[in-house]
Amino acid sequence: MKKLISFIRNIFLSFFSLLMVYGLFLLLSDIEGLFVGVILLLVCFFLFSMRFIEILKGRRATFLKARIQPNLIITIVIAFATVFLSISNYALETSLPNSLTSRVKNQFYLEAILVEKDRIFERVSFLKTLENVNEGNATVFYEPQDEKFAGSAIRHIRKMQSYHNEWIDVHQALPVTLILYRNPLIFQQHLPFHSYENLQALYVPAQETIHLLVTDEMDENPDKFLELVGHEYTHHWIVSYLFENKLDNRHLPRWFEEGIAEYAGKQSVREVPIFVPLNFIPFTRLHSVDEWAYENRRKSTHRPYRQSYYAIDQLVKDGNQAKIKSLLLNKQQNFYRMFEKETGESLIEFEVRFLREEFMNMKR
Repeated sequence: MKKLISFIRNIFLSFFSLLMVYGLFLLLSDIEGLFVGVILLLVCFFLFSMRFIEILKGRRATFLKARIQPNLIITIVIAFATVFLSISNYALETSLPNSLTSRVKNQFYLEAILVEKDRIFERVSFLKTLENVNEGNATVFYEPQDEKFAGSAIRHIRKMQSYHNEWIDVHQALPVTLILYRNPLIFQQHLPFHSYENLQALYVPAQETIHLLVTDEMDENPDKFLELVGHEYTHHWIVSYLFENKLDNRHLPRWFEEGIAEYAGKQSVREVPIFVPLNFIPFTRLHSVDEWAYENRRKSTHRPYRQSYYAIDQLVKDGNQAKIKSLLLNKQQNFYRMFEKETGESLIEFEVRFLREEFMNMKR
């Protein structure tokens, strides 16, 4: 029984040590990782030598000595983990021009273990073929002909940061990466699995990255590009804001988050879309990601993005702009109960009213 308890204890301590070393290297840069790796290996070598010499001498340790003597299994686990993680951390950090956050590094490692490590190398290799510009909280990867788009994207992200600080709450968003593509096939290859059709841009929270396909229409009308950058950056800002408040966006209805992003994107280029009659769909049927993707398919008769934009626009017109912050941070109760509490009307009443008012504005 004592041997079993000792075995379980060693397994638990080895696993815990592995997690501690892994977490440490997530926080370190390339040179820091190598420096810490060397120190950890020297410590492991010293502890291993002490234990190995004790075994060779065949001495019977006292109870006190037994408690402080290093465990061989744990020492070996830490040593091997240190070698692997210090090399991996250095290779990953030096492959890209900007330092990676711990969350992004963790995503890289998880993809390498759970998906295919070749995809990680493909992504890094692809990024090496691109130009890049890094300023403040944004890094943009782009092809040489898109240098102007890259510069305007950096400026627009800075503008969006200030805009959200004013109309939602003061928050310094985490750094974001924007990758500009020209080839639709390469664009799709670098996206995680999704069910969206006609996709031109996607924000991937786990990577803290916006993937955006530059089209000929954007060459003719750069505002289309900036609107899309503003839309996707708003998703990033929301996720970063919620993370700071120890939340994620899973509690938010999809129509609400997309409506905020659509509204912010259009406001950023001062576009006020003309109201057109909608084949309206209840917002409760646009709650999940799957429901949202289904209603945005090519053959759908609905226009969820435009409908969600009108909803946020109406909240702002009603003077409920400040309530958006409360709705974002709510996790204690059902979103739709919170919506009724904050606005003073049920979601169904709100739907009927904003459609009627938009329709009346169109007739004027």
